[in-house]
Amino acid sequence: MKRLARAYQTVGLLLLNTLLLLLLVEGCARLALALRPPAPSLAQRVASFKEGMLRLSYYAGQEWARAYWDEHMAAAVNWTYEPYVLWHTQPFSGQYINIDAQGMRRTPGSTCTESSYRIFVFGGSTVWGYGVPDDNTLPAYLQAGLPHNVCVRNYGELGYNSTQSLLRLLRLLQAGDVPDMVLFVQGSNDVMVAQRTSSAGSAFYDAQMARAIDSSSGLIASDGAAANPLRDWLRSTATYRLLLGAPQTIEDAVWAQPPFDPAFVSGIVDTYLANWRAAQALADEYGFVFLAFTQPVLPLVGRPYTDEEQRFIWDTPGGLVELFRAVYPRIAAGLPAGRFYYWANVLDGQTLPMWIDFVHLTAWGNLALAAEILREIVPLAAP
Repeated sequence: MKRLARAYQTVGLLLLNTLLLLLLVEGCARLALALRPPAPSLAQRVASFKEGMLRLSYYAGQEWARAYWDEHMAAAVNWTYEPYVLWHTQPFSGQYINIDAQGMRRTPGSTCTESSYRIFVFGGSTVWGYGVPDDNTLPAYLQAGLPHNVCVRNYGELGYNSTQSLLRLLRLLQAGDVPDMVLFVQGSNDVMVAQRTSSAGSAFYDAQMARAIDSSSGLIASDGAAANPLRDWLRSTATYRLLLGAPQTIEDAVWAQPPFDPAFVSGIVDTYLANWRAAQALADEYGFVFLAFTQPVLPLVGRPYTDEEQRFIWDTPGGLVELFRAVYPRIAAGLPAGRFYYWANVLDGQTLPMWIDFVHLTAWGNLALAAEILREIVPLAAP
């Protein structure tokens, strides 16, 4: 009994000392975290982003620029779930950005009637009009260059890849909304999402949805992971946060980097071109005209960069420029028969500023791209 009592005292002393040591370590970690400079708040990050955009040469002479970016940051972060395509932007009414109940950005001058020749334009944020007011979007410039009996509808959406555009088109056809002409202006998001997820054909935020759906317990934490009280408590400690920082997300863990697997590159190309072929098959079945344009991107321009454009390239996520340069030439080589256009560097001859980053266009860029598209579609549109 005496030996058992001494053993009990020894174990108790060890446990007490361990607990005191852990408390001391946790206290020191809390002190170290308290002495760190505070991380920028969301409001500070948004303000920093807006100020960075306003310093670009294009916005320096635009009186509307600051008000536009205020509206953009209010409109572009509010999304609604949409079956199959995952999301669309919520309705918004502003001076420079207006979005209807279906998530469609307003196209000034577009009035669709039963007798109108209707053109639906699909794409990602470049088609949507990232960085420009309603009347400076690509669909708006197309509308301005077409006869009055033609109406253009902007089905571009922030973050959409070609698969989501194809599904959005299919959903419209299922509802009986058959256009006379469909334009796809796609490319950048197919490449960017593939690099971010290391998976060809993925959409933004697939990982968050997968975490929620794959949870075996059905108890979902706020970050989409299955609830685990012990894990969540450990992550809340100052020691964990000091040593490991924020938990690594799925997106952070799987960014593809060069050298890229040839099968990975082929998967991006094949998915992209398969969507174009599928859209053409729908056009043949439903009787509309289909044209597809590979979206211009800054990494594929065929001329020297300006100083500002070089900064855009430097700010591009690591490995993405190399992936664009691996994927886009393969797209050019694999274009199927039909009205499919490889336009990666169609803006190279322009002298005015075309870019606000490595993929989005200024109003001048949208106007120049619209002029190229109009040369192709005006002869095909109804008189």
